[in-house]
Amino acid sequence: MSFAYSSTIASIVEELETRDPLPALAPAGEWNRELTHRIKTISLEALFDGQSIDDSTMGHATQSGLLLWNDALDASHTISQGIETKTGSYWHGIMHRREPDYSNAKYWFGRVGVHPTFPELRGRALTVLQAASTESDSLAHYAEVIEKTEDWDAFRFVDWCQAADGDRSTPEAVKAFLQAVQVEEIKLLLNYSYQHALDQ
Repeated sequence: MSFAYSSTIASIVEELETRDPLPALAPAGEWNRELTHRIKTISLEALFDGQSIDDSTMGHATQSGLLLWNDALDASHTISQGIETKTGSYWHGIMHRREPDYSNAKYWFGRVGVHPTFPELRGRALTVLQAASTESDSLAHYAEVIEKTEDWDAFRFVDWCQAADGDRSTPEAVKAFLQAVQVEEIKLLLNYSYQHALDQ
């Protein structure tokens, strides 16, 4: 996916990429309130720097994704719940997974089916695993499952997030892996939404 965001989106992405630590699996609140306001109130035309938007639905999906990356779940949900496409359902599913409302997340991932970003997400998850400590039994299990699965399994990822959320003894390496994959997922879907808004 070789392309350049509009300068406005690029500046927002650059700010979001500075987040340290990585976004929580189930955030307690938005990361940057001012950034939420900026993303919510800007017009699509201004967000895309006046570029010709061929698919406004995907333009709104891009906006929803930026809000979700900023942990503004409610604002993201307001947009994604009105986007009746695989990509809209994907943003909707991630939002509910992070809420966390795991059964509702699975409902929306069921509506996604197979998304075009899944193969690359699977590859990125394996790359994250290669860089992680494999001393954890859970990480070794994740690696085995992902390697044996032909495509990305969004339902299993929900299960992993739920298990980590419900167990205080979850190793930090496991949480770090899940958070890193979550960021890669958001980046890929944001790229996809942006490109298809412009029909590139």
